Amino acid sequence: MEQKFTRVGFDKIFNVDKIITIFYMELPKDFSYEGESHDFWEMVYIDKGNMICVADKNRFVLKSGEMTFHKPNEFHNLSGDNNTAPNVSIITFECKSRAMKAFEGKIFRLDAEQKSLLSMLFEEGLSCFKLVDEHNPLLQKLEKIEGAPTGSSQMTKNLLEVFLIKLCRKSTDVVTKQMRNSHILDGADVPYNVEEILDYLHESVYGKITVSDIAHRLGKSESAVKQLFSRYRKNGIIKYYNSLKINEAKRLIREQSYNMTQISDMLCFDNPQYFSKCFKNATKMTPSEYKESIIK
Repeated sequence: MEQKFTRVGFDKIFNVDKIITIFYMELPKDFSYEGESHDFWEMVYIDKGNMICVADKNRFVLKSGEMTFHKPNEFHNLSGDNNTAPNVSIITFECKSRAMKAFEGKIFRLDAEQKSLLSMLFEEGLSCFKLVDEHNPLLQKLEKIEGAPTGSSQMTKNLLEVFLIKLCRKSTDVVTKQMRNSHILDGADVPYNVEEILDYLHESVYGKITVSDIAHRLGKSESAVKQLFSRYRKNGIIKYYNSLKINEAKRLIREQSYNMTQISDMLCFDNPQYFSKCFKNATKMTPSEYKESIIK
């Protein structure tokens, strides 16, 4: 008899081989640990609060509703921001599928459908797997629960693979870790774009720039630049820029290589009188009084 049926195999975009850990933690706001690296994937979701995340050379804030992935052998750690007590969900797993590259170096903000699917994944996973030591999830020792619902292990695998596909299909609200990269300046977290502003201000201390110049340099609007900078300092960009000039003026006065008029010109103040006024507003002394106070 002639064969009338065609058998078509399934394309496997993601194939999760093994699970290492699955857990949910409610952490104190000052939580911290030294960090780690391992030869499998780690998926981190922040349910509430914010956490400071380090991934190789990038340091960034992972916010409520956001997820990131740590690729195999990427050093990483999490710590609280000392403002909010965060809740975090973590799954670590082995997956050698090439499609996993889509998650490298990125931060995803989950939509309602993705959050619902993630919730189903954790509900299923926690019904069949448990940590050997629930108080120390970083030990990464998982065991199966006796009497778990039928097929719950397979459901966990399937739901994780479906979640990964959904995230790949619909990932419009995504930034890279490098874009979110932040640094600590003056005891505060400074986003990457703010650091760009600060670098430009420091480079231009012997020049004269405006907010418009900064906006053009960053390819943003003036209002966006002001809003961005306000995350670092509330008293405005130009006031901060002038403070850099005054600090540089103090250094030049201490060196005694230039007179006050020369320093005023070098730092692009409109005239020596305006320089003296700005200097006194910042230091409560005129440039000459400052010079007398340091030279004995």
